[in-house]
Amino acid sequence: WASRPPPRGAARPTVVVGGLSLGGAGRTPIVALLASRAAAAGGRIAVVAHGYGGAAVGAPVHLECPDAPSHGDEAAWLRRVLPAEIRVWVGAERRATVAAAGAQADLVIVDGGLFDARCPRSVTVAVVDAAGARGVVPAGPLRAPLDVLRHVDRIWLHKVDEPGARALPMAVDVRSVVRPVAVRGPDGARLPVSWLRERPCAVLAAIGRPSSFAATLEAAGARIVARVDRADHHRFRAADLRRLPADVAWLTTAKDAERLPGWPGYVVEVEVEIVTGEPIVAALARGVA
Repeated sequence: WASRPPPRGAARPTVVVGGLSLGGAGRTPIVALLASRAAAAGGRIAVVAHGYGGAAVGAPVHLECPDAPSHGDEAAWLRRVLPAEIRVWVGAERRATVAAAGAQADLVIVDGGLFDARCPRSVTVAVVDAAGARGVVPAGPLRAPLDVLRHVDRIWLHKVDEPGARALPMAVDVRSVVRPVAVRGPDGARLPVSWLRERPCAVLAAIGRPSSFAATLEAAGARIVARVDRADHHRFRAADLRRLPADVAWLTTAKDAERLPGWPGYVVEVEVEIVTGEPIVAALARGVA
């Protein structure tokens, strides 16, 4: 990939936001941030999700409602949190899905596809988890050595305030952190983040790095008394949920909640906060490298 970079021939300005890590690095909330900013500036915005884990992912489709079993948890979450005027597309073949999305948009933002040599793009953004391990598969979670970052347009270092966060051996364009913004209760009511302070909580997470979610909660003042960590996109069964102790507040991520219909606990909603690189973020939201 480094010796033969992906094609640039996108029909519309297309920003590919990809990660080096297997299992993700907090990439999808960054896509949501860019799409929301782009929409606020005007124009027709489309987001392309990869639909991992969706049973019905095939030809490109425009999602009108969240449906994680059919189209994957990330696509479902994007559809839930983004304004209706931002079109969310999903398909088995990324190039075809980008083409379908671009036919009805002024800007396309692609969730994933850093190493997809068939996916056209105008700008390539690589998201790196600052606190993630740096070994290459099978020694660690990285798909390729950090040196490949020299071949992308922009480097986005995420979660820079978490325990174990480290710098990169090359210039970084954007630095960001995760901030909780609300807690959604079992009845759908939104509670302030202060609700977490000093509260004994148990955590269920099936994301790329579950310890990241735990760190976010602890920074907000939660007192974690138990954790259930699973691999990214793990599908919990109803029996798994029935075994959870009922005498403590259970918390999960908004992405996990898409795979947990009837979740009896609380959902923590988060946003990406920019630390440095605000002008770069503004340019990316316009589709400019």
